[in-house]
Amino acid sequence: MLVRRGSAAFAARADGPVRLFSVTVLVVVSLAALLGGRENLADYLRQVGLVTGIFCLASLGIGYGGAKALRLNEPQAIAGAMEVGIHHTTVALTIALSVLDNAEVAVPSAVYSVLMYVLATAFGHAVTRSRSSSTATTDRTVS
Repeated sequence: MLVRRGSAAFAARADGPVRLFSVTVLVVVSLAALLGGRENLADYLRQVGLVTGIFCLASLGIGYGGAKALRLNEPQAIAGAMEVGIHHTTVALTIALSVLDNAEVAVPSAVYSVLMYVLATAFGHAVTRSRSSSTATTDRTVS
């Protein structure tokens, strides 16, 4: 926000590279955590896959539903869903791996971060698709 306030043009130019960098860091940290325990990956998915998937979907739904309940517009509701659904897994992984030096503690965050990409993408696609189809239906009934 400070950069954008100081130089909106620079902030606009830096937006894409900063987003790419942040996603890359999250992927690298998640993969490192998963690869560190790759011999147990199937067990990890079996142990925490379902609960982390449910948590991710619930977070996305609560973020979206809460925004709609507050009468925010559709783009704001989608942004709210993504903000709530895409948790700070990099922070959790970093703390588990470096501060606590415990790969086992990092497992739920690592599994969540992998599932999060798939589920958040599917959720975003479903919400935007239902929005575009409802807009098309409204356009047809108005015409």
